[in-house]
Amino acid sequence: MQKKLIWDLPLRLFHWLLVLALVCQWITAELGSGYMDYHFYIGYFTLGLIIFRLIWGIVGPKYARFSNFLYPPKAIWQYLMSFLRAKNPHFTGHNPLGGLIVPAVILVVGSQAITGLFASDDVLASGPYMSAISSETQSWLDSLHHQIFNVILAIAGLHILAIFWYQFGRKIPLIGAMFSGKKMITDKKTDTAQNGIGSSRLILAVIIAIIIAAFLYWLIAIAAPVPEVDYYF
Repeated sequence: MQKKLIWDLPLRLFHWLLVLALVCQWITAELGSGYMDYHFYIGYFTLGLIIFRLIWGIVGPKYARFSNFLYPPKAIWQYLMSFLRAKNPHFTGHNPLGGLIVPAVILVVGSQAITGLFASDDVLASGPYMSAISSETQSWLDSLHHQIFNVILAIAGLHILAIFWYQFGRKIPLIGAMFSGKKMITDKKTDTAQNGIGSSRLILAVIIAIIIAAFLYWLIAIAAPVPEVDYYF
């Protein structure tokens, strides 16, 4: 058995930066109006992370790609039944059940970030597109923005419980792989030399990140509508 690089560095950075961003989002929201500017800036960064993951799920290394871990319902059900029977079917990347967390996070956190573009703290800070919609729509999106965070907390809690259950209940080491990117290849029926990835494609990741940063600058600073002079009065 050998440890092979499975989770590339950009993917691991995405994971931990997203965790950090969500924690900072919660803290700045709890601290109140004086920290709302930081709350919005972190929100823009979070949106950039989600966009990166969408692109990386198409052009990234093997185990980062959606095609590698999005399974049909039948495969997900079969894995769940095997898991409940205390069997540990081996998957080098995400298993069929665990792979569902990625689209869930992208959908929910992405919705949170997008609704934040229209949000307001009703005091000083507001999203760049708040003035583009009616007050009724803005109020609805603002409410949705707050409610989605509760869904994020639920998904995060479920994810953490699953990780600890695999780690300590089923003795499948996942926590270390979330930092090192390496997993022990235990499936003797496959060629272990082909199970790992050759590189993290760092240059490609940097190029994508720069393009996303330019897009976000355009979206927030250039394309956003300019509020009317009397908008805040």
